[in-house]
Amino acid sequence: MSRPKANEYNSFFQGYITMVTGQSLEEIVNNHNQNILEYWDTIPNEKWSYSYAPNKWTVKQVLQHIIDTERILAYRALCIVRGEKQKLNEFDEKKYADSGDAIFRNINDLISEWKLLRESNNFMFKSFTENDLNKAGVVGSKNLSVKAIIYIVFGHVLHHMNIVNNKYLISSKPYNIL
Repeated sequence: MSRPKANEYNSFFQGYITMVTGQSLEEIVNNHNQNILEYWDTIPNEKWSYSYAPNKWTVKQVLQHIIDTERILAYRALCIVRGEKQKLNEFDEKKYADSGDAIFRNINDLISEWKLLRESNNFMFKSFTENDLNKAGVVGSKNLSVKAIIYIVFGHVLHHMNIVNNKYLISSKPYNIL
């Protein structure tokens, strides 16, 4: 699996794809998976309901957003691999976060759900052939390849881990929603 070319995804995803190292699913998983699975276990309990500013997500909402986004991206990959011809819809991440009620979820349940989803998607991605990885579908008005989705899945998490590290875990003035 080669890195996706610029015509295989919406330019919005370039930053996510750039963050991912590896030229194959095996390399990507070896380079990133363990870190992104274990990262959420390192968040102090008092930070889960923390938001660094008014109208910004809590850490729980960030993780719920990652879960929602990975589910949607994995669904898109499956649809493309299985030959779905209909255009796949984009989604409004803010509406999903607002209606998700993540701030009321049990932290351990949220982390467990994340780990199971991440590992489940690794199995699905591993089942795809080289031909499957090169397939593309339409999301919104843009083409999206399956291999681009895999890079986006990993890069999206890495992006949000950086945000959590830089905006949530170092602030001296907590803004707690609850």
